[in-house]
Amino acid sequence: MARRHIHEEIRTMLKIIDVRITELYRSRTEYGELRCHRLNVPEGKAGELIINIPENKKALSIEEIFVDRIFRNAGFGSRLLDFAEKTACELGIRSVELRPFSTDPLISDRELREWYYERGYIPDGEKIRKKMNIQNFGVMT
Repeated sequence: MARRHIHEEIRTMLKIIDVRITELYRSRTEYGELRCHRLNVPEGKAGELIINIPENKKALSIEEIFVDRIFRNAGFGSRLLDFAEKTACELGIRSVELRPFSTDPLISDRELREWYYERGYIPDGEKIRKKMNIQNFGVMT
């Protein structure tokens, strides 16, 4: 019950506080460009996103989405995912892909996959993928 109360408080705070996604760094690799972004709230870092933009721009790859445990279930993961999808659209990349895996013992890989499925991702071998509609910067489901 207390955990639910904390998440409700965080959701209420989100309507008031300043939430920003800032770029930490870019790094060239032999496969493209890695970009690391941080989701900041007044209390500090709430999460991070690492994306790989390949040279051929075939699919933007999400290498990691991480949200600090105290900020989970408050929409921060969705904000980071939306940011990655919008970045893909702005760059003219037609899909976003990732290999979902949980680094948190409290969240199973199955639960994490379900979270992505609810957001329109579909299985594609070992990865999951979502097609982008780059004409209107929207996402196709």
